Amino acid sequence: MPAKKTFQDDQVIEKIMHLFWQQGYYHTSMDEIVTVSGVKKQSLYNAIGDKHTLYLRSLQRYHQQTLMRCTQAMQRLEQDGAAPLTILSMLFSRDLTATDQPAGDLMANAVAEFGTTDADVQRATNWFYDDYLTLMAAVILKGQANNQITDEQSSMSLAQSLLEARIGLQTRLRQGSQPDIQQRQQAWLTFLARH
Repeated sequence: MPAKKTFQDDQVIEKIMHLFWQQGYYHTSMDEIVTVSGVKKQSLYNAIGDKHTLYLRSLQRYHQQTLMRCTQAMQRLEQDGAAPLTILSMLFSRDLTATDQPAGDLMANAVAEFGTTDADVQRATNWFYDDYLTLMAAVILKGQANNQITDEQSSMSLAQSLLEARIGLQTRLRQGSQPDIQQRQQAWLTFLARH
């Protein structure tokens, strides 16, 4: 009879997610995962899976948490009557200067580390960016409808450019650079505003 599981998957994945976020996939050993999670290696394998599966679960958790927090922040801003550009500003700069988490973004780190060499990781990162893009495009479309955001390009094209700028900033932060986030944000808001 297998031993009874004595840990919560979500709490364990949360700890492992932060480890991967800090160190990357290839620089994280199973021994470090065991130490950080506080769960024996065999128990992790039996309950969740191998290192690759743990990484994919970490990406999934990051995806869910990030999108949920963004959606909640958007709803609060909308309830307060914030303009679409204000909401877009939040989506653009959200967590870029956070000091209570590793630098950069787990998804941007995954793309930098794996590129197109792992189909599962590529699917996870594409899914995340598609969802983030959809959030941005919806806000832009709303701003275009009320003449606050330029309509010289489609909402999706503008959202794609904005998202790619955000990913670039996340990568720079991960490299240890300290770009002026507010200056970049202001430049984008000026570009997007309807004149």
